[in-house]
Amino acid sequence: MKYLCTIILFLISFPAISQSIHVEDFGKYKKPFLKKAAFVTDKRNALIDFYTSEKGFSFFIGNMQVAAEEGEDCLTVSLPHKSDFLIIKHPKHGTEIWKIPGSGVKKKKRYHANLVIDDVDKEYKQEKQWLLLNTKPGNAIVYVDSMIYQIQNGYLQLYLPIGKHPLCIESPFYTSLADTVELTDSLRVERVYTLIPFYSYLTVETGRADANIMLDGKLVGKGRVSTGRLKPGRYNLSVNLGDSLCYSEFIDIENAERKVVDLSDADYRPLQSGNFRAENKNIMLQDSVSSIEYNTEYDEVETHLAEVYIEAFDDNTEIWLNREFVGKGEWKGNLAPGFYAVSTKKEGLDSRTEYFWVDGDKNVELKLMAPKADYGFLNVSCDVENAEIYLNGVYVGYAPCVLHDLPINRTYRVRLVKGKKEAEQIVDLKGNDIVNLKLKLK
Repeated sequence: MKYLCTIILFLISFPAISQSIHVEDFGKYKKPFLKKAAFVTDKRNALIDFYTSEKGFSFFIGNMQVAAEEGEDCLTVSLPHKSDFLIIKHPKHGTEIWKIPGSGVKKKKRYHANLVIDDVDKEYKQEKQWLLLNTKPGNAIVYVDSMIYQIQNGYLQLYLPIGKHPLCIESPFYTSLADTVELTDSLRVERVYTLIPFYSYLTVETGRADANIMLDGKLVGKGRVSTGRLKPGRYNLSVNLGDSLCYSEFIDIENAERKVVDLSDADYRPLQSGNFRAENKNIMLQDSVSSIEYNTEYDEVETHLAEVYIEAFDDNTEIWLNREFVGKGEWKGNLAPGFYAVSTKKEGLDSRTEYFWVDGDKNVELKLMAPKADYGFLNVSCDVENAEIYLNGVYVGYAPCVLHDLPINRTYRVRLVKGKKEAEQIVDLKGNDIVNLKLKLK
């Protein structure tokens, strides 16, 4: 078998390393019937997309290292035609010698697989979150972190790293808008932006079918005219009958104004040269920015605090209250009425978040279980905005979004619905990791 001798030498020359790397869900991308494929291929090699959130992998065929191109939660590896073994190495998680299913990968084909790390000491931390933008007008261009995106039909969904992101929205004949959005690991962020137009319209009615209507010396119509988009500013409006100038005035058009000038009752007599000026004073108006100050006053209300006692699994287990570290082993304190979130951590493992209610001055006692890596994340997205997500038949939200703290070692039926379109897929959730699921509604 090809490369078999090299692999045997590799096993002999390298010390044994505890393997925690596994390749799962290997398959081949299929080209749509009578349609162009959405993926690219290589005429000489086979391409495999390895989906993983882990960094630091290297790939070998025998002793020859294979380059991997990094994508969004994906590593694309180019392999020679009919390759049937691949060595996958990681400095922390060991080495996996993967026997590629079947008779080897083929050139001009593209495959996909999941790289799974079985590491109970690893605490998965969500690194990205969804940002949904809705703009008016719907054909705007968005710059996020200096990257340019074209909005389609007024909507744009981006999967970005958690943190702050500067953005700028532009569209022809509209004032540009700048903002900064902050993404967290809790919920997706939705923003609606309405750009302020800086064009205007002018309608002129003369009551004379033979009247030539001029704007800054240029003919724009006869009798009655409605202009296209105009920049705000000052214009010279004039009316000619034959070769005679019968009307000439300067008009001011404000930002986004639909100005109407009715000259039906005007006395159309030829004007003498001293009665008008033909200069062009098309002055752009500066957009004014008004600031709004919010002043919220709170009434002083007497608050009754309750005594709260939280006991962890052992003295070395951290206690986190509302995402803040408060101590190890146990915690005592006074809390005001309301909902609180509590979780524990130990040696990189994180428990599920539990919630409790503090009511008035009633004391609360909590005893927490040991933290375990028994949860997973599911990142659900699709080709349309705000499709309803049903998890095992239960409505859980709108796509795109990240579903948190799902019990592992279970099979989930994910169903997306938007109007008459829907899609469904069965997912096996991995522990302490995220599974990316992107569906196309039909």
